[in-house]
Amino acid sequence: MSSTTFPRPSIRTRLGYTLGASMLATAVLVGTGAGANSSTVDPAATTGTVVGPVNGGFEEPVDDGAIPGWTHTHGTANPDAFSVVDTRAAEGDYSLLLHNPSSEISAGLRSDRFDITGGHTYRVSAQVYIEEYTSPSASSLYFYFYDESGQQLEQHTVSIGRLPRDSWQPVTLYADAPAEATSAAVLLYSNIANVATYYADDVQVTDRGEAAVVEDLGVAMYTPNVRLGATDTLPDGTPVAYMFSDGNPVSFNVVDIRDGQLLDTIDMPPYTVASSIVVDDDHSVYFSVRAPNDGTLWRYDPVEQELETLASRLVGEQMLRSLLLDGDTLYGTTYPGAKVYSYNTVSGDVHDYGPVFTDGAYAWGFDQVDGELWVGTGAVGRLYSVDPGSGDITEIDLPDGVEPDFVNRIIRHGDLVFVAYSPGSPENVAVYDLTAGEWCCTQTLRSTVGTWSKASYDGQFFYVSGDTVYGYDLDARATVSIGWESSALAAEVEGTISLELVDLGLPEFPGTSLVGLRGDGALWRYNLATGDGDVVSGDIHGAPATVHSIGHGADGNVYVGAYLSSGVMARVDRSTGELEQLSGPGQADSMIAHRNHTVVGVYPSASFYAGQPAQDWEWGENPSHLFTVGRGAPHGQDRPLTMVSAGPVVAAGTVPNYGELGGALVLFDPKRGGAGYEVHRNVVHDQSVVALAYRNGLVYGGTSIHGGLSSDSTQDEAELFIWDVKAGEVVWSDVVVPGATIMHELTFTPNGDLWGLTETGTLFQFDRHTREVVNTVETGITNSNVWGRLSELFYRESDGYLYGNTGGRLFRLDPDSLELEILVSSGVRGAAVDRDDTIYFTDATNVFRYVPSGEE
Repeated sequence: MSSTTFPRPSIRTRLGYTLGASMLATAVLVGTGAGANSSTVDPAATTGTVVGPVNGGFEEPVDDGAIPGWTHTHGTANPDAFSVVDTRAAEGDYSLLLHNPSSEISAGLRSDRFDITGGHTYRVSAQVYIEEYTSPSASSLYFYFYDESGQQLEQHTVSIGRLPRDSWQPVTLYADAPAEATSAAVLLYSNIANVATYYADDVQVTDRGEAAVVEDLGVAMYTPNVRLGATDTLPDGTPVAYMFSDGNPVSFNVVDIRDGQLLDTIDMPPYTVASSIVVDDDHSVYFSVRAPNDGTLWRYDPVEQELETLASRLVGEQMLRSLLLDGDTLYGTTYPGAKVYSYNTVSGDVHDYGPVFTDGAYAWGFDQVDGELWVGTGAVGRLYSVDPGSGDITEIDLPDGVEPDFVNRIIRHGDLVFVAYSPGSPENVAVYDLTAGEWCCTQTLRSTVGTWSKASYDGQFFYVSGDTVYGYDLDARATVSIGWESSALAAEVEGTISLELVDLGLPEFPGTSLVGLRGDGALWRYNLATGDGDVVSGDIHGAPATVHSIGHGADGNVYVGAYLSSGVMARVDRSTGELEQLSGPGQADSMIAHRNHTVVGVYPSASFYAGQPAQDWEWGENPSHLFTVGRGAPHGQDRPLTMVSAGPVVAAGTVPNYGELGGALVLFDPKRGGAGYEVHRNVVHDQSVVALAYRNGLVYGGTSIHGGLSSDSTQDEAELFIWDVKAGEVVWSDVVVPGATIMHELTFTPNGDLWGLTETGTLFQFDRHTREVVNTVETGITNSNVWGRLSELFYRESDGYLYGNTGGRLFRLDPDSLELEILVSSGVRGAAVDRDDTIYFTDATNVFRYVPSGEE
């Protein structure tokens, strides 16, 4: 089925109603700042009614040291730390001077409470002049809401210590009052561990009317997503499959292979991705899950259905990559230290063998060969042998001409060791003859080997290549047919993630059967004696898929992509507001509308698909595959993280393969299918292309100094470049925000000004005629994602604002006044506006519609 519409309750609420405690209603502005090639513009006058505080301009006479309307209520500093002075003033004749001379004390001055209306949005503004601070985050402006009894309900804050010194700077904070709030107060504060001297003036709180509305449209994508599994036969003869379904959260599922019945299931929040699994002879199951990555090892008892945590941060690592058992000793590999370790399953003793090499972060492929541990690495693909007795590590030379990024699977069958690597060209498996002590037999396998069986049966092991399952005769050293092509299962191999040999104990499946575990939670069963087979639906409850991307389709709707999924996407129907789940790729990195095509960029290997809205959505057909750039030579690209419609073509920016530097600008016309695409690598030397915008024949690109995972940057600062589509060349490139290493987003306003966003939190306005930055806004919101992900920036025509998200926050910027308003304070992963100018944003799993104040 290509798409599914799920009925969802339409829940409308005030901002932050159930978005999690960290996303509760708040909005913060960090003042505009001046820098090289920039200007500081004071915010424009804001509509609304000023409701407090009393004496916010500090013009009323001080009475015996007391400042009217303000009280020293926070901190331990002497009240003399606060004084009204006439040496500086932003408005009128006076301002407040806060002087905290010691890093061992704090100082705070709070306004008297004043009346407000619950459910309204309030703007807190002030002018600040900073002379001195030692801790930029320790000087703050706070805003409090109280109920009728005077009980504090919420607090909201903005740091002011990062503003430029020695000039008056505007600071503004927005907040939505809880429905039960009746009063509010402002606090000016200098924290402990901070020496500070600053002036404050013109403190005002303005009632902006009813708050914005956020509507939760529900979970974007909900699906089983089995990406790791194993099998066993329990003491009572029950054949079971252990199947992890990745999502929010990842779940551990025990399925009876005979009928698909779910025997046990364990949700494992906050983890979202399965990492490794091995089954012991005593039926204990050892495994690890990740994201968050904390290197934890679990053990599951299938008889008692009990799960226990054995250890966390094993050998100080984040991820337990691969596992194997030898008696009471469990061996494993890790990321990012590329280590090998052992864990005694009886005593709990741990031995750290250390990294197998220092040229990469991954120790991945793993098997035991004649008492030694063979380990494959990445993102520099090598093969090593570790002696578990002495700890000696010896490199095993790969065959001539094999220089992969990863050696990611190793399995021994008889006197042959099969070593899988990527990328392949097209062969991806090397075979080592233990008896002869040499590499051999590569041509005896199909060109591309996928999932394989860990065990062998009747002198054969089994593997997937393309859409067929083959046998490999270990004595003859030859690939053989098992009759798959003519069986009832010939069309069922897609999505198979594990091949297992199991005795089902069923009369219709005598002896040993080959069982495939699939990403959709189903299991296919193929009897090796009879050639009969069927598919059993595993009763696995899906979980919300993690939202990875958000973009636009040619139908004017907003589309959502998933992270490492079983193959799903979603779209929001702009006419009904309903979410519709669609078939899709495992991971959609980017989506755009180009003329009458919806174009999707897919990880891995930088693949591109395009479809037309006039036809029914069916992934693989519409959208259909255009071309794949590929991880291997000559282009070495992996992640198409950004795209823009660039006149006659689509321009895409990519991040290179693991361990490599140098992204690419990819240009193609979807009408031509896979013909005529261009790949221009290193348009900026050793930098990835992560942000794109287009205007009048020119593509404007922003870069990241970072390359694929496990690569080491050679450049210091991100650049903005301009590509002439007709000329086919870079016509200009330079650093525009000194110190920035990642250009997260670029977008144009209708007047032709280019706006950009960096990881340092700098919003900048770029004049495309003079090719200079003319304004900057220092938001104070940082986003360290090395490829500029989890950030968006777009212009909304109906109100003339720029909207975007970064650092988990949804914001808007007035491009004329440079006033920035934080609309949602945390948890935001992506944002977009549809053809009707409706604003949507996502968290890790859900899609929300944002309705600005006054538009409901």
